[in-house]
Amino acid sequence: LSRHCIGLSGMGFTDAEIEQLAGRIRKMKETGTHLCCSIGFLTEKQAKMLKDAGLDRINHNLNSSRNYYSHICTTHTFDQRVENIHMLQRLGFEICSGGIIGMGENMKQRIELAFELKELGVCSVPMNILNPIPGTPLEHMPPISDEEILVTIAIFRFILPRTFIRFAGGRARLSRETQKQALSAGVNGLLMGDMLTTLGSGVNEDKSLAREAGYDPL
Repeated sequence: LSRHCIGLSGMGFTDAEIEQLAGRIRKMKETGTHLCCSIGFLTEKQAKMLKDAGLDRINHNLNSSRNYYSHICTTHTFDQRVENIHMLQRLGFEICSGGIIGMGENMKQRIELAFELKELGVCSVPMNILNPIPGTPLEHMPPISDEEILVTIAIFRFILPRTFIRFAGGRARLSRETQKQALSAGVNGLLMGDMLTTLGSGVNEDKSLAREAGYDPL
């Protein structure tokens, strides 16, 4: 069973836009594909439209812990994200939710995020590393060390022993050796391809990485 993620940029979409997406999902489901969609906030009506079309999973990241959230976002609250996830769960969606590390938060706040994800019962956690982009509020944020990234991954694995932890945005800046160490530390999934605002890695490149680390990629 192939797995694909559809990533869209935006806070919210019209019913007409969601119906267009639903039509594309129906086509993709004809091939037996397991689909996840990252789509921001949805109304219950819109979520039902996607569920009826066959969408399996929705990504809605918490991004950071409750205690640090107001430092990185002022357009909506942490609780609004949690409420959106609960609504999607009531409709029967699998939930993918994670965050970004390296935004100025401390290790305690990362641990809090891991426990918040555990409480929500998400099945997949994308772990992103901040990639400071010129012109953004965090453009001058110093990068966290490779060791800190690996320790964070190991802690998440300890707190979320049965959850898929997927290495996602920002890992391209890490050395190949560090990425292999991340697989040993607790990562058991790699988000392949380009991200919304940055380049990612190729499928063959990541399969080769996994084999070098001693794993048989699916």
